[in-house]
Amino acid sequence: MGFLDRFKKSSSSSSSEQRSQEDFRYGSFSITSFFGDGSQVTEEQAMKIPAVASSVELITSSIAQLPIYLYKENEKGEVIKVDDRRVFLLNNEPNELVNGYNFKKHLVKDYLLYGASYTKIERVRNDVIALYQLPIREISVTKYKKDGYKYSAKISLINQQGNKDAEFSPDELIIVLKDSKDGITSSGVLKNNSDTFLLALDEQNYTQGILKNGALPVGVLKATSRLTQNAIDRLRASFENLYSGAKKAGKTLILEEGLDYNPISMKPNEMDLTNSRKNTLSDISRIFNIPESMINAYANKYASNEQNNIYFLQYCISPIVTAIEGALDKNLLLESEKERGYYFRFDTSEILRTTEKEKIETIATAMKEGLISISEARSKIDMPPLDVDYFTWSLGSIFYNPKTNEMTIPNMGVTIDPDNPIPQNNQQQSDDPNNEQTQQTEEDEGDQNKNKGDSKEV
Repeated sequence: MGFLDRFKKSSSSSSSEQRSQEDFRYGSFSITSFFGDGSQVTEEQAMKIPAVASSVELITSSIAQLPIYLYKENEKGEVIKVDDRRVFLLNNEPNELVNGYNFKKHLVKDYLLYGASYTKIERVRNDVIALYQLPIREISVTKYKKDGYKYSAKISLINQQGNKDAEFSPDELIIVLKDSKDGITSSGVLKNNSDTFLLALDEQNYTQGILKNGALPVGVLKATSRLTQNAIDRLRASFENLYSGAKKAGKTLILEEGLDYNPISMKPNEMDLTNSRKNTLSDISRIFNIPESMINAYANKYASNEQNNIYFLQYCISPIVTAIEGALDKNLLLESEKERGYYFRFDTSEILRTTEKEKIETIATAMKEGLISISEARSKIDMPPLDVDYFTWSLGSIFYNPKTNEMTIPNMGVTIDPDNPIPQNNQQQSDDPNNEQTQQTEEDEGDQNKNKGDSKEV
């Protein structure tokens, strides 16, 4: 009985560890308007909000133009740029149809709106040959949870008929997530900030209704006698045909006998719609973490474009590129490459470029301080290198060699050991018996001794 009980216990234990399943669908993200018939707002309709479209375009195009490089850090801490096929795929041609700019741009767009982006990696053994971005709204994620904390998943492409076109495991994809608890799924601004987008859409539709149809009741027609329903309908149609709409505004109002027009004190400026739209614009800029002045010319609080670009880089671009870099390191690198110090990085220097004058001044300062050579400085402004390259170092500087523990003073032409601060050149000259100065010193000392001897004889 004890032996059989052991099997019963193991079977009951395995049943308690059975995985729980949960389905997640990105295509179900939508927004429902507060007004009207409760119709849903898709990604395309959300992109019709000018502030949202401008913010998304600004962020996606800024990151799409940044090159991605592969680096390797060796044991000495030296960083070397590695020429690799994967760099070409990311920056130039991910696959046979898409170029690198559009690939990165749509990756970031999915990341912003849905909080995630999925890219299929085509491999031949360990070599990456192509990258294909999966349509985010057709992705369905089936999550499995074991023991209450271990997650695994299957990612599927669901067509319009609800059938699966393909199924992938997480290690086959580059998964870029904005904010995820399970490492598989996430949510973006389309779901997290729907209330603000709703308000912007309602304000936009309400304003269009006022200008197009005269939807705002600004006055009342009052008759001295009771009108039949037929007369009311004809009067309404006639009045709307003559005076309703933005193109017919400002016409002289002519009324028939027995009709009075009483205006209603309910105007757009009294409803404070202008300030409301300004506040909504500010909220949208905060949602995307971009300076408001980049989408609103009247909200510039920085003194220069450089300050705007620094804020844009630190608080908006940097978190996104860090998430992309982490996903590339996780799924595009082999385990052996990770152990040897390989990693992907964006070159964000393009964002900080402002005017041509500031660019030249920055490069010239780096060259004068000896950080870069003359040819390296010329290459940064797209000029050909010199045949013989030089560094512009000052004679008043002291060069320290950490390997030999020696300090060289070019202005004096001497080398000093910091532990024994005697110029080594002078010490070598004093130790050299063939040195003319040494021979002259010895001759002077001989003459002095001879004079001393003559004085003693006297």
